[in-house]
Amino acid sequence: MSREKSLCSGRKLSSCLKALTGVALALGVVSATAQAQIRYETSISDVDAKNWSTSTSKISCVLSSNVEGYGRADFTLLSGAQRRLSLELFPKVAVNAKTTMRILTVPAEWRPQGDEAEIGSIEVYKGFNPFIGDSVSWAVLLELSHGKRVMLPYLASTNLGVNQMLVPTLSPIGFSGAYQEFLDCSAQLLPYGYRDVSLVAIMFYDQENRITPSSDERLFQQINYAKLDPSINKIIISAFGSGNSDNLDNLDLAKSRADTLVKILTDNGINKDLIEVHTYGDEQLATTGYTISERQQSSKAIIELQRDPFRVDSRLEVEMPDIGVPGATYYTD
Repeated sequence: MSREKSLCSGRKLSSCLKALTGVALALGVVSATAQAQIRYETSISDVDAKNWSTSTSKISCVLSSNVEGYGRADFTLLSGAQRRLSLELFPKVAVNAKTTMRILTVPAEWRPQGDEAEIGSIEVYKGFNPFIGDSVSWAVLLELSHGKRVMLPYLASTNLGVNQMLVPTLSPIGFSGAYQEFLDCSAQLLPYGYRDVSLVAIMFYDQENRITPSSDERLFQQINYAKLDPSINKIIISAFGSGNSDNLDNLDLAKSRADTLVKILTDNGINKDLIEVHTYGDEQLATTGYTISERQQSSKAIIELQRDPFRVDSRLEVEMPDIGVPGATYYTD
């Protein structure tokens, strides 16, 4: 008991012992082979700690926590019809074996009263950053907003073959202001994302280079997105002309449509150097295998956005399962 008394110096003993016991029980389910526990957590004495920061735009909201000594944790919310939150950890030392990470909520050090609980768990794989899905990510933010700490313990093997339990901890210190900025950002995200506007079909009136109203709306959504996403490195216009009896007339129509689209893009702030144009008349379309009827209906253009693969994390824009929910199964052997 003397050790516990020393740790609880300055606190009501019963409250402190409850907090210490609860955290010990929460963390104690890891393998008995663990040789050491390394905690990464901001000290309550560090009143100037800058744990939390935000990066915001109309296409993404990122709330980041600097976990001192461990690395970084990012909550990310992207624009689009389905806005799924994710939490990804970026440890300075990569995960080197398959293991389990638990998501635990515990009282803050200065408020030892309260319950400890497990709100989820994930499987972590060698070479991959820990990734937590929508439901548990929101639950983590809720706990932090209530002044709780969130611990993320998992076993890691050292080069010497010794297991260590790493415990990165998200602290509520400095959280509230950054969290409000994140929520404000989420309220103004565009209702469409890259997958919604990466490929847009533009319909023209028959034998004209004037686009329809519905195409006009889709085009301006694409333009708005392209101006906000710094990874866009090329915009490809494929313009088609068909319906006239002469192939040269159709090719001229395709070129005229392409010119119209280039003007719309550049007039609305798109750098002309990003634009690449392809035009197709009947002879060019014939090589595609389209029938005459299909070619006559091809009075349109297709505009495609391309991105620099080194400037985008494509994993954030695929349909990710709701990883981390207690009792759910996402991986099979």
